[in-house]
Amino acid sequence: MLRQLSRRNLLKLLGGSAAALPLANLLGTSDAHAQTTAPPLRFVAIFTPHGCLPEFWNPQSTGATDADFTLDFANSMLLPLQPHKSKLLVVDGLDYRVLYEHGLTGHEGAPVTFLTGSKVNTASGDDLPESASLDQVLGNAIGGGTKFRSLQLNAWEQFGGQHVYNSISFTANGSRVPFERDPAAVYQRLFGNAPPPAADPAEADKLIARRKSLLGFLTKDATRLRDRLAGEERQKLEAHLEALADIERRIGSLSTAPNPAPTPVPSTEACSAGVVPPQYGLGELGNLARLPELTKLHMDMITRAFACDFTRVATITISAPSMPWIQINEDVHNDLAHRLDVTTEPLRTQIRTKMVTAQRWYAEQVAYLMTQLASVQEGSGTALDNTIILWGNELGDASGHMNVRVPTVLAGGAGGRFRMGRFIHARPAGSNPLSGWGGPGSPLPGAVAHNKLLVSIAQAFGVNVNTFGHPDYTGPLAGLT
Repeated sequence: MLRQLSRRNLLKLLGGSAAALPLANLLGTSDAHAQTTAPPLRFVAIFTPHGCLPEFWNPQSTGATDADFTLDFANSMLLPLQPHKSKLLVVDGLDYRVLYEHGLTGHEGAPVTFLTGSKVNTASGDDLPESASLDQVLGNAIGGGTKFRSLQLNAWEQFGGQHVYNSISFTANGSRVPFERDPAAVYQRLFGNAPPPAADPAEADKLIARRKSLLGFLTKDATRLRDRLAGEERQKLEAHLEALADIERRIGSLSTAPNPAPTPVPSTEACSAGVVPPQYGLGELGNLARLPELTKLHMDMITRAFACDFTRVATITISAPSMPWIQINEDVHNDLAHRLDVTTEPLRTQIRTKMVTAQRWYAEQVAYLMTQLASVQEGSGTALDNTIILWGNELGDASGHMNVRVPTVLAGGAGGRFRMGRFIHARPAGSNPLSGWGGPGSPLPGAVAHNKLLVSIAQAFGVNVNTFGHPDYTGPLAGLT
């Protein structure tokens, strides 16, 4: 049996190169220190639009406890997450209470308050919060030892620029944190072997020729060390390298130039010769048909960044005005979401069926990220076991523009901080805080502020807070542990 290679020896053999730390984090180690150091906890926030139909969003009970539920039923919007059921905590009855009592409700308010818990300040003529978003607070608290405190990604930009509908990450003074749309640019930031997307083609070719890709360096090191790695450790390394090669191959396929006939080449060659096309630009980033491909690439970037411990915090917004790749050519917002209250048949069934299809697609993206994270081994578990994914939405009742009973899912293993594999109610099922509400600025009795969930997540990362966002709402959310 091959002798296991310790983390200390690995770092020494790699001579302090940039490849050393990612490799050392990926491989199992025999150091006493490494064996007693728990993997880091990570956070991902995913924001999607359009609201839902609660009867199709919420799990169905199969028994007497909150762990007895299924997502496998007719018209289930969360059906793609059924294989990950044990790593889900579906929360019903959370409300954007701060919007009703202190601010702007509807579409514009939700992206602002989702991670900030803040009211919406419109004094500048823009819709902005008055405090930092959770990803920024966590990045400042736990990201100091990583290459990047956080990553902000956007799969497809609507309305142009850093529009409120695209932004969920904010600094302490309420400014938007710019997001990155281009997976190739994210790859360059993380691994440093891709030319800027806007570079002149000739200069980009020279830059590519001058640089060896990270994958090339890692492959060379892996070959040199292969006979000194135990079988399980070698498998982890090879899986990581293949994942990087796969990402680079798919980034290369996004070129705006006509697609040539595929030529099978070894992964190392694919990384060392023009993998990131210099012609990749705004045209393809703005091509709605690319959204599924771009989304998966962004999810892969998050997975690789976590696997290499380049960052421990990421956000991504996924939003589509229509979804032609699943035969939804209508405007999802106006033609489907806001018409869920139609009562005449067969139109009612047609609209509701397409809305289920749209939300299932979003659920598929969350499931994909969970599957990717689950493929990264960490000690006796996986990166998914050590991640908290918060998937949120802008609306509950889409046809009424309501920000109560907002669809909320926690996913991952949460590092054991939360008790996963359950469906819970934040407030009594069937209660309606809008019944008898006095209007904007007046109290919303019976509502459960989503700020409490933000407090719970912050506390899970060791941030000592009892409020998050607006100070009116205190304490963590009951029932998570």
